[in-house]
Amino acid sequence: MQFLKKIFLIFNFIFLEIKKIKSLVINKYKSLKEFKLLSLIKYKLGYKEIYFKDENINSFLRKNPYNKLINKKTTKNKILIELLLSHHSEPMVLNCLIGKDLEKFYNAECVGLIKKNDLFTRKIAESFGIKQFEFLHDDNFFSNFKYFIKALNSLSFNEIEKKLPNYKINGDEVGIFALENYYRFYNSETKNKNKFYLYLYLSRAIRSNDWTKKLFKNKYKMLVIGENQFIPNKAIFHRSLKSKIPVYSFHGSASINFIGRIYKKYKDRYSLKYKFSTKLTKLLINIFRSHKIINKIRKDNGIKEIGKETVWSDEDAKYSYSFKNKQEFNKFCGFNNKTKKNILFAPHAMSDNIFNNEWNIFKTNYNWCYETILKIKKIDNVNWIVKPHPYEYKFPGIKIRDIYNDLIENENNIFFLKEDIFINEIYKYVDVVLTGNGSVGFEYPSLGIPAITTTDTGYSNFKFTYSPKDKKRYFKLLENINKLKKLNKKQIKNAQIFWHTYEKLIRNSHNFLPKISQHGKFKKNEFFKLLSKKSFKKNKNNFTNDLLFQLKNNNKISINSNVVKKYKKFNFKFGDA
Repeated sequence: MQFLKKIFLIFNFIFLEIKKIKSLVINKYKSLKEFKLLSLIKYKLGYKEIYFKDENINSFLRKNPYNKLINKKTTKNKILIELLLSHHSEPMVLNCLIGKDLEKFYNAECVGLIKKNDLFTRKIAESFGIKQFEFLHDDNFFSNFKYFIKALNSLSFNEIEKKLPNYKINGDEVGIFALENYYRFYNSETKNKNKFYLYLYLSRAIRSNDWTKKLFKNKYKMLVIGENQFIPNKAIFHRSLKSKIPVYSFHGSASINFIGRIYKKYKDRYSLKYKFSTKLTKLLINIFRSHKIINKIRKDNGIKEIGKETVWSDEDAKYSYSFKNKQEFNKFCGFNNKTKKNILFAPHAMSDNIFNNEWNIFKTNYNWCYETILKIKKIDNVNWIVKPHPYEYKFPGIKIRDIYNDLIENENNIFFLKEDIFINEIYKYVDVVLTGNGSVGFEYPSLGIPAITTTDTGYSNFKFTYSPKDKKRYFKLLENINKLKKLNKKQIKNAQIFWHTYEKLIRNSHNFLPKISQHGKFKKNEFFKLLSKKSFKKNKNNFTNDLLFQLKNNNKISINSNVVKKYKKFNFKFGDA
């Protein structure tokens, strides 16, 4: 029986590979269409120059000031720059910029990590003076087949679901690599998993893991990587730390602002990029405890933006509602008992940031959402509002709506807030909020509204949330949520301090990049058009100073150098990386 099941899976694999070859040919044709034909032919014959049909890209390649700053000296010190997500030009360019600053600090040369036939990325990297390249392993049928067979022989058909989460090869967490891809690119967790795709992603995890061993035979001074989730990036990230090679990664928008994180310890591999250390937390509380932080948040329109989160959306919510009071809002939700407390349940996207926390009560976002809704349908002494994450629609697989429709029938104290609806100032009608580690976890406490979190957060050290460490305590909190204590003044103030500093004071930006927001609707031609018009002055780039300060002082996350100057009597040298 096991033999027949394996044969069936192998036939599925061959069929998928045939489809993939077809897709690769189509994508190859599309990518070649970006270039001028004559220019491409000359390039293949040995000419260095290659020109794109988009003149904005050509203009950028000619004008890139880093073309004139190429270090002609060779050095043994190398910085590895991950450039595998060519469709995301913003982080790709930012990674190159970070690499150039690191070159000076370490007296090193950058090495670009790209896909073998990715001419676009190669030319962008070369315009930054990157002359050496490492290539992602070849994606060919025979190698893929070899690793698929290896995956089939690693775990039996009957045990793969149970053993995959903890499956390791020589300590390397290939099972986690595989599951992360499964949830993201095939489906969120359901009761019955597709075993073919479990084996498929396991084969890719094992292959990427093997390849990283060869990649890191070179002892790099540092790895610069954008995304540290999914195959192959997660395998690269883990291998770098295992090889005791520091990693620079960033959280946030490359063009607007971001938080730079340095990882040095393998044990920190699941630590959030924006996790405030104990040292940083204590310092910020010390600086701002006498400040009226809420006024700064209001001035920056932070409170007005609660719940909007349109940065990832293709368009704003279709329907926007405003209410005079809580009673009017409750009527809109269909709550019969208008004296009950309103509890907002704000789930995350099911397939995003699943295994990026130091601890989590639940195995996955799906488990958390399913078990929470199963629990709240039994708690009728409060009103429940279930609000989908604004960019959940962008990911494949199961959605919170699916879970809601599966479990909720005629409960008149539970309301599903549709994805295309935005409630102005919804916080005014909410008494408690539930989140994993989302932004509502610090926004609502800043206004005195308690938040319950179920996983490690960037703001954990500020201690202004209810953060149970196991399911038993979590469900006990839900059962008694109508009796939840209000936040004290210290907790509210700490939440405000985190909000303000997270959004403003620890953010970096690079003068080289145009200040545009294109998440979810990236337009390459517009980006390079703006980029080519930028007037970049080398000596007026704050990011270089921020990065230098971070590196010299071994700080875990970035601190804006203007903040250091403003509060110079305080010690921002943490040594907490």
